[in-house]
Amino acid sequence: MKRLFPLLLISLVLLFSSVISANAESEFEMYLRDFYQKQEKASNILKEIEIDLKDGSRDRVCARQREAASYGIEATESLIKAFKTNGSKTEIENLQAGLDKWRELRDYC
Repeated sequence: MKRLFPLLLISLVLLFSSVISANAESEFEMYLRDFYQKQEKASNILKEIEIDLKDGSRDRVCARQREAASYGIEATESLIKAFKTNGSKTEIENLQAGLDKWRELRDYC
């Protein structure tokens, strides 16, 4: 489980680096804002879990991991919608792979 956290964080950084700010339609901006909000929630939960595990506490780890993964799935789905709205199809495969990682994290416990 500890190996998944660094991999997940790396994939999130890669997702962020692929998002380019531009003058866009309001629907695109809505999906992008939703992505950032939910991704932030997922990241915060995962950071809390990581700190708890380092401190030796396993309280509600699986429940919180599933919660983080749910936010991550919703965030990634919003990002996919944003790219589709914007007409970009090149990043969709990478985003699908990220979505699969979130689902794996959710189902891991």
